[in-house]
Amino acid sequence: MKKVLYIAFNYNHDTGIASKRLRGVAKYLPSFGWQPIVIVPRTSNETVEIDGVKVIETDYQDMISKFMPKSNSTGRKREVSSRDQTNKFISKSLSLAGEIFAYPDSMKYWKTPAIDASSEIIETENIDAILSTSSPVTSHLIAHELKEKYNIPWIADLRDLWNLNPYINHNPIRRFFEKRLEMKTFENVDILTTTTEIAKQTLKTIHPDKRITPVVSGFDPQDFEKTKQTLKSEKLTLMYAGSLYSGKRDPSILFDSVNQLINENRINKNEIAIDFYGDETNLEELSKKYNIQGNINIHGRITQKEVLAHQMNSDILLLISWMDESEKMFIPGKVYDCIGCRKPILSIGYREGSLKDLIEKTNIGYHVSDVEECKKAIYDYYTKYNNNNLKYCGNEFASEYSLKNTAKRFAQLLEEIQ
Repeated sequence: MKKVLYIAFNYNHDTGIASKRLRGVAKYLPSFGWQPIVIVPRTSNETVEIDGVKVIETDYQDMISKFMPKSNSTGRKREVSSRDQTNKFISKSLSLAGEIFAYPDSMKYWKTPAIDASSEIIETENIDAILSTSSPVTSHLIAHELKEKYNIPWIADLRDLWNLNPYINHNPIRRFFEKRLEMKTFENVDILTTTTEIAKQTLKTIHPDKRITPVVSGFDPQDFEKTKQTLKSEKLTLMYAGSLYSGKRDPSILFDSVNQLINENRINKNEIAIDFYGDETNLEELSKKYNIQGNINIHGRITQKEVLAHQMNSDILLLISWMDESEKMFIPGKVYDCIGCRKPILSIGYREGSLKDLIEKTNIGYHVSDVEECKKAIYDYYTKYNNNNLKYCGNEFASEYSLKNTAKRFAQLLEEIQ
């Protein structure tokens, strides 16, 4: 079996959706003739164990802890207060100076230990290829240097684009150096991969001579073998899990729609609930604005395993995206677990793009972009729920979005660069 060095910073991060693609690829690559050796930073997260996958933890110190002073647990209350003020000042200073300190990202101090550990593996194991994945982009800097040193075939997987990521806004000077670094980093890459066709075309604008291939993500079938619905909801329950990105993902259309339907006596206020897990940005204020605070349940952050359990016990799974044209290239990772749960979906976001195309192709629910469309979708679900006719309607295309197929595609690409 051939071996691939897999540089995957977020592999162990159980609270984030990013790790799903990383773990799935590592888990299923051996089924297609490739044995991964995963390089991760040593953090407080427990190492994820997947049969047949070798995980190497390296030394790592994040940027904040590197510069923040260590606390003195024996200090008096007055000293603690003073220290807190100092820490707040330093944290604010780091934030303001982040354009300099966090170049190209705040995980930059992982580079040297990761290169050292990777070099040792390459020199002791018969490594046939390198696969790096971002974010963080430091993963690609590591792979670039390894490629330079050992001339091993390399695939760089951009789950999020680097300089063309609309969620990142640097000043002009930082953008200049950042783009120059991206161009230099990918000079020797064999294949760039993205998650959608639109992202591929976007990336092609600054890497016109590179081979760029979209590799879609998916759900892990094994996650749902033992995850079953255990509760019957007493009211139509909609669920959202994840970040709201400081308000860029805005639930106002959803809240306004529910409020109008209640005021129009088309749905009973006591028969609908919306659960939020994770980010709490502005949720309480918005629920009061639309007079539906009694229908909104705000929960804290939970693990991916807990997310799946709550999704199975919900009726409608929510996706909320940024109402911006830049969002067209993205398919949020949460949609794949929604498919795996076999639950109807209500997606609220930009009027067109990769996510809408996927939802329409698979027939897994509604994608809406304004209040009237949202009201229609919610009322349809509400009516079906009351008639005991609310069910998942995904077609044959939905099952294609499996992480096993994602790993299969990466295995094909790895074979092509040998």
